[in-house]
Amino acid sequence: MVGMADTKQKSENVSQRREMAPDDVVRRSAESKDERVRRTRARIDAALVELLHRRAYGDIRVSDIVKKARVGRPTFYAHYATKDDLLRSQFERIVAPMLVETPVVGVDATHFFAHVCTGQQFYRALMGPSGGTAPRVVRECVEARIVQLLAMDGAPVSELKRLATVRFVASALTSVFECWLEQGARETPREMQALFAELVGPGIKNIG
Repeated sequence: MVGMADTKQKSENVSQRREMAPDDVVRRSAESKDERVRRTRARIDAALVELLHRRAYGDIRVSDIVKKARVGRPTFYAHYATKDDLLRSQFERIVAPMLVETPVVGVDATHFFAHVCTGQQFYRALMGPSGGTAPRVVRECVEARIVQLLAMDGAPVSELKRLATVRFVASALTSVFECWLEQGARETPREMQALFAELVGPGIKNIG
């Protein structure tokens, strides 16, 4: 009886697959592929973060990441062009949204400072003397986010002033949190936001 039940169930499954519309087949296949991509990227992301809690970014190689993630090098390069590309992706997806717009100062980095505070080893591995190319990647990501927050594309300012303002704000932010780490990060995230706002507030207000 069990064998007959199994045969009936298999027959029903085959019948369902035959009746499935081609669009449904394509959609399910795409969803399955997307899920595999998400899982693979999650493993690679987690591997880099774990390694950054043990060594500086400049001392980490792609071979270390793929070994920790248990994927092949071709798989890594199918998702990321370089180690810097992986770091940039993580910052754009996770860290950049922590910088939000505020009507008073222009940029509120309180959540970002909180993230730095809870992940001090992670940020020291990036911004320390052995950070390699990480400080440049971090600054570029911060600059890109500052451009979005200040909405400078429509502002009646010269290209020189636009570029200088963005770099000034981004450099101020990175300098503040680097100094904060060097001093032991004893102040609260809100205190650091207040310091950052004090430094950049006048410059942002004079954009126009």
